[in-house]
Order: sequence, then structure tokens, then C-alpha cells
Amino acid sequence: MAASAAVSGSATATPTQPSSPEPTTELKTRATYRSLMMRGLAPDEAANLTAWMAGINVGGSHWTLRQINQLLFLRRMNRSGRFAETNDRVH
Repeated sequence: MAASAAVSGSATATPTQPSSPEPTTELKTRATYRSLMMRGLAPDEAANLTAWMAGINVGGSHWTLRQINQLLFLRRMNRSGRFAETNDRVH
């Protein structure tokens, strides 16, 4: 019975620590930001939650949508190997 209670999400389930989500590769930041704003979040709250959903550490920082998109772009460039050392390139 305890197993089914834990699965059902009842109050008897053991609480777990919230963790940041896995970084998504295709988070639609603009749509996410707009959706959060339409649900009543302030611009800085919506941006910080969007950053967190993209796997960006929020901490005490205040992100803007532009900064989030720039960081995600640079993250993709880095993961694809676009930031190679200059002496690694063929001339």
C-alpha cells in the first residue's frame, strides 16, 4: 500500500529535493518566456525560470531573454566543437 501511495503522489510519499532539469537542446525560449508572462510572472521572474528550464544556473543572477539565448548559442557552439584551438585548425 505504501508503494502505491508514494506513486500516487499523496502526502505519505517521501519528499525529494527539487533539482534543476536536464538542459534541453531545443527549448523554445521566446515561447516559454511569453507563456510565463501570460501566466502572471514578472519579466525577470519569467526570464530566470526560462534560464533554469534551459539548464542555466540562476543563483543570485537576473537573466534576460537575450542573455539566455546568447548563452545557449555559445553552449551549442562549444558542444559542436566550433571553439577549437587555433593550432588545431588546418591552414
